[in-house]
Amino acid sequence: MTFILEEVLKATGGRLLQGEEKTSFRGISTDSRTVAEGELFIALKGERFDGHHFAIEALKKRAGGVIIEEDKVRDIRWNGYRPSAVIAVKDALHALGDIARERRRKFGTPVVALTGSNGKTTTKEMISVCLETTFPVLKTKGNLNNLIGLPLTLLNLTEQERIVVLEMGMNVPGEIRRLTEIAEPDVGLITNVERVHLEGMGSLERVREEKGELFRRMRQDGTILVNQDDPRVIDLASEFRGQKITFGIDHPAEVMAKEIRLQRVGGTSFTLMMEGVTMEITLPLLGRHFVPNALSAIAAASLFGIELEKVKEALEHLSPSPMRMEVLRPKEGVTLINDAYNANPRSMELALEILSEMKGKGRGIAVLGDMLELGEYSVEAHQLIGKRVGELSIDLLLALGEEAPVLVESAMRHGLNSEQARTVESHTEAISILRKMVRDGDWILVKGSRRMGMEKIAEGLMERKV
Repeated sequence: MTFILEEVLKATGGRLLQGEEKTSFRGISTDSRTVAEGELFIALKGERFDGHHFAIEALKKRAGGVIIEEDKVRDIRWNGYRPSAVIAVKDALHALGDIARERRRKFGTPVVALTGSNGKTTTKEMISVCLETTFPVLKTKGNLNNLIGLPLTLLNLTEQERIVVLEMGMNVPGEIRRLTEIAEPDVGLITNVERVHLEGMGSLERVREEKGELFRRMRQDGTILVNQDDPRVIDLASEFRGQKITFGIDHPAEVMAKEIRLQRVGGTSFTLMMEGVTMEITLPLLGRHFVPNALSAIAAASLFGIELEKVKEALEHLSPSPMRMEVLRPKEGVTLINDAYNANPRSMELALEILSEMKGKGRGIAVLGDMLELGEYSVEAHQLIGKRVGELSIDLLLALGEEAPVLVESAMRHGLNSEQARTVESHTEAISILRKMVRDGDWILVKGSRRMGMEKIAEGLMERKV
């Protein structure tokens, strides 16, 4: 990947402090620890770091140039390390996005962008594997879906890729709008709109408005994929002037699923109905909530003319993502659902419903960590989850975190007794209790928000085989 200084200046509107406009760079880097010789280092500022403090370190590694912010120009002491190029910009993070957008425009490769409250990463993977049956695809790695990760993905674009699939995350107002400005998507998808990130957004209505920026700001001659089972998404889609492809389960759509069946081995089957064709598909993932993800992937693949048989094969051979309804067997007769990657009220409720359904005649054990970033809604959200635990006849509940007492108290008010519901102080305590109590036929769900690190409990159970 080559970047010409002249092109960088055009994209960013930056001021050239030193260097020749015909200078070229071998790549773009925002990390002084990994910057390679000849790359352009962008000094980003964050809550816990300031890249300007590491500009000299980058130059010691023979970075070809640096982008710094105007208000830092006089602060940097070069100590004899003079880069071949220095560019001053108002905002380094904005400049990173501008360079990425210029890269996207240079190749004109179709971009599929998706956001939503739940299922983004799984949907991104499903769309990608379907498209990869026919085209070289550049996709978001892991969940690098923010104002740094998305531009860095686009900067890897070459003339070889035929489609780009980008995941867009959101924690603060304005993030989806800026990500859409950078990516200029041809195809847009909002998986759903739920109560997430309320700490930063304040209300569900604000979440809806912010997610809706994808449909508002993307190319209006493009195509959106519309979840017919989410009224908030339907409302956002009503303003879009371009092409629409609908998908759904409970409401009429162009791409539909019927007869959804959960399998105790850890899969989900459904009957696909699309353009007069009926087809049986089995996902290697446990949960009805994965079916809309698959439907949106099928819709995206159809948009690019991919044969349905190829799509079916791709979805049925999808590699499940770790910690997302991951089905494990810690010992003979015991099933562990590791859904520890993240949690919000809707995803927690769905996971509990699956636990209740799949346990059969065995016991259902829920090991739940706090749901974070809910702001003033946090207490009510944990009360509602506790109520749901009681309603679903979960047999045992272990709760970890600041809101654990709220969760347990609510569960006890709705059917559980003191022997069935309790708080734990640590992952270690939860593991110890589970090892003593687990028996043949049990189903265990482990789930919580990312920072709760609930996967440690799953790992502990697997290490000793309960």
